[in-house]
Amino acid sequence: MTNTVGMAETAEVSARPRKKIKRARVAEKCYAYLFALIPLIGFFIFSIAPIVISIIAMFCDVNLYDVSATEWNAFSGFKMLFDQSYSSLATVHVTELFVHSLGITFWIASTQIVTLVISFIMSVLLSQKLKGSKVFQVLFFIPYICSGVAVALMWRWMFARDGGMINTIFGTNISWLNDSNTVTWCIIIAIIWQAPSYGTVMYHAALGNVNQSLYEAASLDGANGFQKVIHVTLPAVAPTTFYLLMASISTGLLTYDISALIAPSIWGAEIAGPENMGLTLMRLVFYLMSPAVANDPVYGGQYLSAAAIISWLLFFMTGTLSVIVYKIRNRSLKNA
Repeated sequence: MTNTVGMAETAEVSARPRKKIKRARVAEKCYAYLFALIPLIGFFIFSIAPIVISIIAMFCDVNLYDVSATEWNAFSGFKMLFDQSYSSLATVHVTELFVHSLGITFWIASTQIVTLVISFIMSVLLSQKLKGSKVFQVLFFIPYICSGVAVALMWRWMFARDGGMINTIFGTNISWLNDSNTVTWCIIIAIIWQAPSYGTVMYHAALGNVNQSLYEAASLDGANGFQKVIHVTLPAVAPTTFYLLMASISTGLLTYDISALIAPSIWGAEIAGPENMGLTLMRLVFYLMSPAVANDPVYGGQYLSAAAIISWLLFFMTGTLSVIVYKIRNRSLKNA
């Protein structure tokens, strides 16, 4: 009897630490789920919820301050965007602005190819191991870490008619930012100045991983420097090129800050510089969502619907171009 009681007490004592361990594990799991839940809540509030609202807004007149006022609009947002006769009856001719901004956006986005070429050339020059190449690498990266707002303000000062550096250097008196023939080029120049910095660093890192024996073999075959770049360097850095191309596509299509500051809205006239030559798709989205437009008592909900449609068009355009680049990359790797 005594042995039985002793064994029971021993079992009870040994069970206590197990219970404590189980409680500790349960507490750890609770804390883990709690800390994981915090970013998930933020993700749903700031990412999932806007996506759902944008989908609803494509087909409904949405009041951003009164969700209960949401009403089916019978595809009037699509009519506002794609039907010129319907859009011309509204206060804002959305169809005309959309077609115009589409051309400006693709024009600006196409300059990303120029930035890639500049990045590659600069990285090749930096890889020659010249004195001070490290310093120049840091200097070339500075524009990337600069705010787009700061870059735009700097170039506004550069292109200013009175006291601007461009006019001072060339001795001219041209109003670069108030001329429809030059304002888009001013935006493009600002982008070309800033964009190559990141690509230069990426290419420089990729060039450091190229097998040097390939260059030696090319030299034995009698290849000159240009032929080495074409037949050795470019294929070796192809993965980096495709990555930068995919990143630059989305950056170009979503251009907003530099355009908005170099070609600002003119009160009572153009909404994006002279003759709207700085109007990108992103600027058109924000314009249609601005209080002056979205609060229109008749067409306000349709303008918001059109803005949501443009946002999704940007998403599908970016995704489609990225998939095309990705497939070209895979095909080139198979043929390599």
